[in-house]
Amino acid sequence: MPMQRISKRIYYGWLVVAASGGMEFANAATAIGILTIFVNPFTEEFGWSRTEISAVTSVGAVLGASLAPFSGRLVDRIGSRWVLTLGGTLVVVACVYLASVQSLLGFYVSYTIARTADQGLIKIGAAPAVGKWFQRYRGRAIALVFFSGSAGIMVMAPLVQLAIVAWGWRAAWLLLAAVMAVLGIVPSFALIRRQPEDYGLVVDGRAGPDADAAAALAFDGNEPDQWTLRQVVATPPFWLILISLFLASTAGSGVTLHLVPHLTQQGLSTGQAVGVISVMSTSSAVGILALGFLAERVPPRLLMACVCLTTAIDIGVLILADNLAEAYLFAFLHGVASGGLNTLAPILWASYYGRGILGSMHGLSRASQVAGFALGPLILGIAFDRWGRYQDALAYLAVLAVISFVLVVAAKPPRGAGSGMASHT
Repeated sequence: MPMQRISKRIYYGWLVVAASGGMEFANAATAIGILTIFVNPFTEEFGWSRTEISAVTSVGAVLGASLAPFSGRLVDRIGSRWVLTLGGTLVVVACVYLASVQSLLGFYVSYTIARTADQGLIKIGAAPAVGKWFQRYRGRAIALVFFSGSAGIMVMAPLVQLAIVAWGWRAAWLLLAAVMAVLGIVPSFALIRRQPEDYGLVVDGRAGPDADAAAALAFDGNEPDQWTLRQVVATPPFWLILISLFLASTAGSGVTLHLVPHLTQQGLSTGQAVGVISVMSTSSAVGILALGFLAERVPPRLLMACVCLTTAIDIGVLILADNLAEAYLFAFLHGVASGGLNTLAPILWASYYGRGILGSMHGLSRASQVAGFALGPLILGIAFDRWGRYQDALAYLAVLAVISFVLVVAAKPPRGAGSGMASHT
């Protein structure tokens, strides 16, 4: 087969990594870190309140969370190719419509489509697309995909700001649509396939005439017993991790959407605040790579606990930040924490429950996180509209992050579906 010939030169899984990474890069169009750049222009042109703008992320997040478990199971059945292609297409349509929006209703409809595609399709398909092709190198492969997502925000944030200054915010949405079409949709449709066994290949590219037998020997037999979804939801660690992800995501997403308005209120210029986003994205990218490689050597649960605790610390820094140096310190810590949370979640699930139902697990996981994404921005938006400041609500979010840390520490590895313990915990 052509794929087998390609894999004699380079393991095809790395092409899947490249395509998934391209989709994550282009998916910056739906990132809260990009939407925050549009908050002030929207307020100036339309007079929308922070609560009105925040609520749209919640609507899209709720719909994405509802879709995620179903798209996750679809990924396990047919692979991520069509899931990602559909998600990217919906994002392009939404961005084009956002470029011509004239009302709050139009903004809600278009951005809800974008966020639903992001949280319910793209985020569900990207990591499992890679996770199903790797075991020994799963940490670095998934890290490269999420690194691409951080790189997308890092690159696109200043470009979007430049486009707004030069041509207006409507042109900036068209720029984001074009990037998704070229770097997201085309590579995903052309390159992504379900799993190596479907094409006579084996995980990690190990050679052998019998793919099933070779796969059984891969990674020195350290793949966890294969679980069913029914067995997974009956284990306490599943629920502890799921709740922890919800709390950590609530804390992190609320901070991100309101970052530029908060920092400008604290005395920084808009340009400086956007620069903080770039620093945050840079540290996220570096942290993702570092944590991905570390997860191949250090228990993912330990790394996840450190990430949750870092979220609490960085929110504390943000509460006090009133100069550029403190804002950069927050950006570094928060970038590592937010990027690490997304990267480590699928790695932790795979280390506990195997890769057979990774799509379904990631779908449930993202549903929990997306519910947090919906709640966090709304909490801060309501707090600002009521009290004119963010500090009190930020303190409550920091407490949620501490609780998420405690829950991860308590989530001991489950007893195997057969007789063994889950490995790499």
